Amino acid sequence: MKRNARITKKILTRVVMGLLLLAMLGGVLTSCGARGGSKYTTITKNFTITDPDESTGLTAAQLNELADKIVASKSGLTIREQLVAAMRGYDMTAADFDDAKVADGTLAAQPEKSVEFALNVLKAAGIETVDATTSKPVMTAADVEILVKVFRTNVDVDAKLGAIDQILHWIGLGFEWLINVPGFGSFILGTVYFAIALEILMLPLGIRQQKNSRKQAKLRPKEMAIRNKYKGRNDQATQQKVTQEIQELYTKEGYSPMAGCLPLLITLPFLMFLYYIVIDPMTYMIGAPAGLTSAFLTFADAPAAAGGLGLTLTSDRGTIEVLSLIRESGISIDGLADFAYLANGSDCLAALDGMAERIPDFNLFGLNMGLTPGFEAKDQLILLFMPVLTFLVYWGSGKISRKFTFQPMQNDAQKDPAQGCSNGMMNIMMPAMSAWFTFMVPAAVGLYWIFKSIISTIKQIVIAKLMPLPTFTEEDYKAAERELMGKDKNKPVKRDPNAPKNPNVRSLHHIDDEDYETPAEREARLAARQRDYVEPEEETPKQKTAEGQYGEGAVLKEDDRPARKDKKNKKNSDD
Repeated sequence: MKRNARITKKILTRVVMGLLLLAMLGGVLTSCGARGGSKYTTITKNFTITDPDESTGLTAAQLNELADKIVASKSGLTIREQLVAAMRGYDMTAADFDDAKVADGTLAAQPEKSVEFALNVLKAAGIETVDATTSKPVMTAADVEILVKVFRTNVDVDAKLGAIDQILHWIGLGFEWLINVPGFGSFILGTVYFAIALEILMLPLGIRQQKNSRKQAKLRPKEMAIRNKYKGRNDQATQQKVTQEIQELYTKEGYSPMAGCLPLLITLPFLMFLYYIVIDPMTYMIGAPAGLTSAFLTFADAPAAAGGLGLTLTSDRGTIEVLSLIRESGISIDGLADFAYLANGSDCLAALDGMAERIPDFNLFGLNMGLTPGFEAKDQLILLFMPVLTFLVYWGSGKISRKFTFQPMQNDAQKDPAQGCSNGMMNIMMPAMSAWFTFMVPAAVGLYWIFKSIISTIKQIVIAKLMPLPTFTEEDYKAAERELMGKDKNKPVKRDPNAPKNPNVRSLHHIDDEDYETPAEREARLAARQRDYVEPEEETPKQKTAEGQYGEGAVLKEDDRPARKDKKNKKNSDD
């Protein structure tokens, strides 16, 4: 029962640590996705209404009060969207309203009913819009336009990119060159070249990591000799001694286990930065500032009735999805100039001049890889093969990589079902979590991860072939043990002065426990040993005779010698 509890505890510990690591990775991906790719999520009142003209039916105070109620409402974004549609002649509160009919031109606008539609919007939101005296609506078309105008946002199209964003923009321009020149305008081919270029840049780190593995592999005979010296002793005290001696060996030979972590620490920021570039080409390839990117995403996601593109965006990570949809559908973005959410829509359109021609081709075998796998549309449903492919590639790459990399030794305490079970779970869990992340990002990002995993595995195999790990014979291991024994046999042996005269034989598993005992525990252990000690009973002559019959009675043989001597002396006397 205790062993099962220990195994269960080890399994749970390793699983929890793995989940924490994956949670940290998921947090990184989430933070990456929110960077530079967020739509407007709130509305604000950008100015105070002072002197409306004579065409308005509400006073300045009434208009300000109405605007404040819209801002304070939980559905403020929806109210603004519906008010803009009402101003343009569409009633989004109608039961039979279909924005797709607006997009394809089958639903005509009715601007003459803008006031009626606006009143329907405010009534549905529970906002009072009637005169307190006459109990009749007094709103006019001018009032609707003022309410729409008070929520408009002014975008800083001349904002400069930050230092890190500027560096990523330069890298993004290189990525764009790979797409347009060797990739012939294909985002997918450009992604392959990008992954190859990254692995070439990281080649020195891979070589250094292989050298570090070779240095550790050369110490295997000596490390194994240390482990064999304590073989069969799995108690905590012994394992601590094993670890201490191995660390002393590493220090003496100039090997640092932490040196193998340096390439991983260096490559992690690069992986994060490259994720930004792939997920947000509008910012890091085209160079649009964050404010302009957010405004454009809001324009693309807004209904056609409100003057937007009416695109259904399934991912809020970056701009890759919206660009792929614009490229695939061929929609014009000229409507950005008159977009009612923006105070300077024409300036935004001018800042994005030529962007449509720079959007790459995201298709692979007729599939739009800019979409996120899901169940909402047919194109998304087909892309569900991407998480499955990601799992298979990561699982296979892991198995191949372990065959061509140095695997640290395990001590006897680690060679138990808990270790094997937890390793097996982690070998499945890591690819499974990678596949899960592929559900949350556009398919092109998952495809980039697949390409990078395959190319990284190939690079690792090539390095392992050019710089193979050393191999050892049985004689090498014996020589290491002889060297270790030669050092240990001159080492003075410490004896316990408090040990009893006739101690019982102790298990090797607990031979070093006394080094970690308190004085009270030592006295209690010695007292118990002396209390339980039993003197051996004296053997009877019959027992001695029985022992002599089986060849174990050495005393009987010695007693026979005087008899033989007396017989010989008697014979000589007779002669």
